[in-house]
Amino acid sequence: MTDSEGVQFLQWCLPRLHLRWPGFRKVRRQVYKRINRRLQQLQLRNIDTYRDYLKDHPAEWATLETSCWISISRFYRDRSVFQYLESAVLPQLAQ
Repeated sequence: MTDSEGVQFLQWCLPRLHLRWPGFRKVRRQVYKRINRRLQQLQLRNIDTYRDYLKDHPAEWATLETSCWISISRFYRDRSVFQYLESAVLPQLAQ
């Protein structure tokens, strides 16, 4: 699946899953990998055949939704967390 095919597919399916595109811009490649894996499992040729499959097999939407959930840990990316640990938690633990 090319990036443009993936973007089109996600922009088509995410609203149906009650998910929003802005949250997927940075993690879309992970989602593509999962969708491609699903295409292989279903022995489908491409994303267009998967779209048709979704129309014919409504239960597949639950599997797609599971594939779209990417957990992102912001704990290690948030400087304020470490500043709080440094100023409040660690001194108290040291005492």
